[in-house]
Amino acid sequence: MTGTIESATNKESAPATAPTENKAVPAPIIGSGEKKDGQPAAVPVEETTITEVERIVTTVEVKPHAFIVMPFGKKKGGDGSLYDFNAIYKQLIKPALEDAGFEPFRADEETASGDILTDMFQELLLADLVLCDLSIDNANAFYELGIRHAFRKRGVMHIQAGRAYMPFDIFNVRTLPYHVTPEGVPDPAHIKNDIQAISRMAKDTWASDRDAIHSPIFNLLSGLAEPDRKSLRTPLATGFWREYNSWRQRVTVAQRQKRIGDILLLTEEISNPLIKEEAIGEAGNALANMGRNELALTQYRKGLEVNSGNMEFRRKEAFHLNRLGRVDEAIVKLEALLADTPNDSEAISYLGRIYKEMWVDSWKDVSDKNKKMKAAFDAYHWLIKAIATYLKGYRIDLNNHYPGVNALTLSAIAIHLADKFDDKKDPDPDITRIRGEFVELRGALIFALEKEVNKDNADYWTLVSLAELRALTAENTSAVTRSYRKALTASRRNIFFLQASLSQLEILKMLEMRTDFVGAAILILEEEIARISGDKVIAQAKSGNKPKEGQVFLFSGYMVDNPRKIKKTLPADKIHLLREELKKTLIKMGGGPEDIAILAGLSAGSEIVFAEICAELGLQVNVHLPLSESKYIREFVSVGGEDWVDRFHKVCSHPSVVEYYQTEQVGQPKKNTDPYERNNRWALYSSLIRGVSKVALIAVTNNVSGRSKDRDEYLTQHMVELMRDTGGKIESINTAKYFYDDVELKVSPKESAKETAKPKKEAKKSTRKKK
Repeated sequence: MTGTIESATNKESAPATAPTENKAVPAPIIGSGEKKDGQPAAVPVEETTITEVERIVTTVEVKPHAFIVMPFGKKKGGDGSLYDFNAIYKQLIKPALEDAGFEPFRADEETASGDILTDMFQELLLADLVLCDLSIDNANAFYELGIRHAFRKRGVMHIQAGRAYMPFDIFNVRTLPYHVTPEGVPDPAHIKNDIQAISRMAKDTWASDRDAIHSPIFNLLSGLAEPDRKSLRTPLATGFWREYNSWRQRVTVAQRQKRIGDILLLTEEISNPLIKEEAIGEAGNALANMGRNELALTQYRKGLEVNSGNMEFRRKEAFHLNRLGRVDEAIVKLEALLADTPNDSEAISYLGRIYKEMWVDSWKDVSDKNKKMKAAFDAYHWLIKAIATYLKGYRIDLNNHYPGVNALTLSAIAIHLADKFDDKKDPDPDITRIRGEFVELRGALIFALEKEVNKDNADYWTLVSLAELRALTAENTSAVTRSYRKALTASRRNIFFLQASLSQLEILKMLEMRTDFVGAAILILEEEIARISGDKVIAQAKSGNKPKEGQVFLFSGYMVDNPRKIKKTLPADKIHLLREELKKTLIKMGGGPEDIAILAGLSAGSEIVFAEICAELGLQVNVHLPLSESKYIREFVSVGGEDWVDRFHKVCSHPSVVEYYQTEQVGQPKKNTDPYERNNRWALYSSLIRGVSKVALIAVTNNVSGRSKDRDEYLTQHMVELMRDTGGKIESINTAKYFYDDVELKVSPKESAKETAKPKKEAKKSTRKKK
């Protein structure tokens, strides 16, 4: 855009807005529309290593949850010995479990209102580990231990102090002793060793084999099955589930708005032992549907840390490895999964997809049409292997139509190519077998899908699977058109769903199969994609060119010096020098209208100056604010003077600037969470919208070491450290030079006057794009 931010007080008179961050991208030909998880092969893969992504999204560790069963307060044992259980918990048990990597929790630590009994039941049923102190014959403790033993086969440990015997029912259960003084508190002479022993036992219990049995009930009753954790939901434990309901609503909104930062931050902060696993899975699906395979893969791997036996996470790990081009790793993961569960239809289907892509890779880049089709036939060994694999998955689970539809589509392709190139006198026996199975397979799938599509809850993949069969078998194009239009009603305008289906049809088009029918289907999908994303996406898809995504500039920098700052870092009379240097830096890095700027604040000083420059250059500017507008202005803007307040409002009124308020977008910070550090992580995660390789941090910082007492200086350095942990790019501007009189920077008189002059009147109020 043209013009300066100072004159842009009216949105209606301003130029068109900069590109938004949720641009759709076209699908390459490779891949299929087969998968119901909505992740097409179509999504362009950024040049980003997964290790970089894993570093950035695991700054807050997902810890297993430990619930402590023990008496409260001071109690006496059967022999009259005194026990101060509150001191034992605080001085011994809690430090030991924290040392072992757990999040310890005792029922009296719950601060929210609710029914303590039902919340206690929920903890007993769902906690990753239950530690039970059996030092005295406390009825509540033994009752709670019995509940855990009855419902969960593993994840329980027992400790005690001073007992000469254990009750008969648990006399053979391993119990770890610890030491107390006559006053009933942990013995200082032994506490270090006792902490180490409890920590070691907790680690060993958690690290034991997933099939290990710690409950005497499950040991004795070999046929007893452990219930699904998701089914262990006590209806009255509303407080336990409130977090999940709130989280799910926010993540759903974030997915629709393509706000990756919200999803990553919200998922990172979950501590609830039940929803942790499910939330990670939903976050992974959301990121996959947004085309961020590298971030989805990281989520599923975090999920496997929570539950290594989660089969869906194992499948998705392999799926996204394949999407990232790490085919060998994907095959190894799938083969290991199938060694454990040979009849896993979904895993077999994923393997079939890999073989299919190997076949497509062998001919897709041949330019001559006739040679392309001949190359496709010559590589039919991969095609036949893909068909056989899909058929195996379908026959294991006839209710899973997706591998069946793909087997039928590939079988139609194999027959089509064989009709052109196979030896008529000595036909390939595999092709002959495929011909013989085709009619029966087609009839079974059409019958099953026609039954499913008439249900009220029929999803997109069911509807589009039948539509694809119509493209292969219908006698008139109107049947194809009707089927695809019906499928669109369930697509929820998901661009990746549509591109997945389009990529499957493009394979048929390249091989000149049923051109009228396939063309009718392609037209329907292209029209819908054009309505959602614009004609540019379709044009790029047809040209085969990968769309060029712009950069993302993350920014953090100092406030202008003011009376509240402990340390002077940015003199007010040097702002014009900083402005010139920031502008040159952004231009040098290629900043322009295709790019996005993300700020973790809009304080008086470098942040407002950077936002002004970005708006002038036509970048979209997304500002993340930790406080409400009025509080933020009072805390971070007005301290610099009224002219900065005026500039704040002008920036926020600019058509390229959108404000996002932390409490509105991602809720209140959790207890003991610094809202400003949280804001930095939120902004950093949001910058991953185009992949880690597209992100660069521009920081106005003096690169101080250690934790500065000046909040402004500390938060800037905190952002720098977060980016360093990712291995990302950092461009620093050191303001120390502004404090030396002999430093001269070349700045035009016009720029200098513009920065030092105070505005004569208050900015006009106008409607903002506030989120």
